[in-house]
Amino acid sequence: MKKIICSVLPLVSLFSSNIYADVKLESSKETNILVVNGKEEGWSFIKGINEIVLPNGENQILFNIGAVVLDDAAKKKFNSTPLLIKFDAQDTKLVLEYPKVRTLDQAEAFNKSPEITLKNSMGDEVKFEYIQLNNSGLQNFRDYEREVADYNKSGGIASIGYVETTFSTPTIPVSAPSPEAKMKFLKNAFIGLSEEEKQEFMSWGLKNL
Repeated sequence: MKKIICSVLPLVSLFSSNIYADVKLESSKETNILVVNGKEEGWSFIKGINEIVLPNGENQILFNIGAVVLDDAAKKKFNSTPLLIKFDAQDTKLVLEYPKVRTLDQAEAFNKSPEITLKNSMGDEVKFEYIQLNNSGLQNFRDYEREVADYNKSGGIASIGYVETTFSTPTIPVSAPSPEAKMKFLKNAFIGLSEEEKQEFMSWGLKNL
């Protein structure tokens, strides 16, 4: 029995020393991750929480908060203005926290002045830089990966080392979509918009006839 215990202890020690061999970022299921370190990626859903594994060192995350909020007695879908955060961490679990958004007033207050915190496995706050990534266009048609690349190129406070990203067109000839295919795409996209976005789209269409 002593021999068995002695042989197991080194394995336990090895396992314990590698619990945090990277950075695990956790948040609530209302968090929508849009871009991770310049690439479009998503959360893995584990036991009712969002968790993503990141490399040690500097990381950059673009996310927004999506929730159903109350406006008087009516329910509305709220998606916050995307937030781009940059932080540096080693071998730990981080928890991204923010106030609960349950009413339209709370949602508007959050968009006006976001309150977010980042804490490590010891409960200590971790320093980070962040900006709101605003865009006046239709939110459903935003190219977040390109927007983050453009921001990083600008060298802002939440930017990471800029790497030239080429958005090239395919070299294989592709036939142009038919008018019917174009109309089907536009109809499907329009149906997926919120009422506010539909109004915005129609207003834009009238101005550009």
